Amino acid sequence: MDGVEYVVEGRLGRGGMGVVDLAARSDGSRVALKRIALHGSAEALAAARARIRREAEVLSKLDHRRIVGLLDVVDDGDDIVLVMPWMRGGSLDDRVAQHGPLPAEEVRRIADHLLGGLAAAHRAGVVHRDIKPANILFDEQSRPHLADFGVATARDVTAGLTGDGSAIGTPGFIAPEQARGEPAGPAADVFSLGATLRWALTGIGPYGEGGRDVLLWRATRAKVEACPKSVPEPLRRRIDEMLDPRPERRPTAAALAGGPEGTIAGPGPRRAGNRRRAALAVAALAGLALVAVAVLVATRDVGTAAPGDEGTATETTVCTDLAYQPCGQRPAPGTDGRDCIDDRADYDGDVANGCEAEPDGVDGTPLGAVEATIVPADDVDEFPVEVNDNFHLSCDGRVTFDLRAPEGMALRLEILRDDEVLGEITSADGVAARLQVPEPQCAGDDSSTLAAVVSPIGSDRTAEPYTLERSGNW
Repeated sequence: MDGVEYVVEGRLGRGGMGVVDLAARSDGSRVALKRIALHGSAEALAAARARIRREAEVLSKLDHRRIVGLLDVVDDGDDIVLVMPWMRGGSLDDRVAQHGPLPAEEVRRIADHLLGGLAAAHRAGVVHRDIKPANILFDEQSRPHLADFGVATARDVTAGLTGDGSAIGTPGFIAPEQARGEPAGPAADVFSLGATLRWALTGIGPYGEGGRDVLLWRATRAKVEACPKSVPEPLRRRIDEMLDPRPERRPTAAALAGGPEGTIAGPGPRRAGNRRRAALAVAALAGLALVAVAVLVATRDVGTAAPGDEGTATETTVCTDLAYQPCGQRPAPGTDGRDCIDDRADYDGDVANGCEAEPDGVDGTPLGAVEATIVPADDVDEFPVEVNDNFHLSCDGRVTFDLRAPEGMALRLEILRDDEVLGEITSADGVAARLQVPEPQCAGDDSSTLAAVVSPIGSDRTAEPYTLERSGNW
């Protein structure tokens, strides 16, 4: 490289934007060289250079001990080389590949380190947009760092290098809104970090296992799997909050980091569980206050009243009605007094019966005949369908699906094989619909596992169940 004293010693890896080499500088220190080879027309080269310079500008803004910084940017012919500190400990991807899923305490430590760095990036107006195991690097003391802001965006950096409506990121770790091509804000980074932590714990990301297209399809439909019960409860709750399909409900990186790494501005979004714990704390404080008043009254009764206090003290209590809890009464079913809990929903608007719509808990069970509900309102149910291929001389094998939506709601049924839609139907207002999926080919073996996906159409909802039945094989 012209004018630069770097001696390449070996290849560290290859990523989506180029290769990374280990090199020695003239002072003997070692660095990582991320070489980006540029190809295409003059216009394409200019756009690519602008994107890479953006990465350099983003990195130069971030000065945090848990973010891999940028030492230099070098033009080397048609290539651009980014010079960064060498992280001797390798990547999180490497560690899990070599040793398997990590212990919960190790994942908790990684989370504590990285959330502070991510909070600092967000305070600087930077969104990473591609947090994944390969972009978590460790130094020689095994401390994790966030790396590769190659697809990051910053509020004050020229936009337009990536068109709106395209999904940028890695399917197994991408946030649902980002997978749908919607703008990716800080909440998308929180999701991706949560997905990375879940993968480090279990070896499986929030969208399960499958090919790139399958994972991206599940991501667009927010088919997020919660952490298994084997994960210790505090860590499981923390990661599941980060993986909330709705970005407005995810806590911020600063709120999750807490302490000096957090911010002193308001806390991040609270989930129903947080509100429930807050209500319990308020109730406990109220109880202590009542005890204190009782002690004060009892003390006065035994002759320690203040001079001139000859009457009985009167306490005035202000009682306020809550959305689902009239003053002096218990919270309505399925609520904490203020909101629905446990993913329940209030579809009928009747405060007295609370949040009457309950999740069905059958999503993911093999499909024969099922009765299920669309709760919460954005619920999408997916059922695996095992199909056998029997020999038919007439090649007329059929798999039949019968869907009946409840009164007052419309539903769509899609039958998929991998990412291919084999057929779809709609049912509304109690009117049944039937879909027959023919055998794809006559001579070959078409045995496979299909996916039956039921999703709502429109905004009307009811707590009444729908029914879905499958029959036949190929």
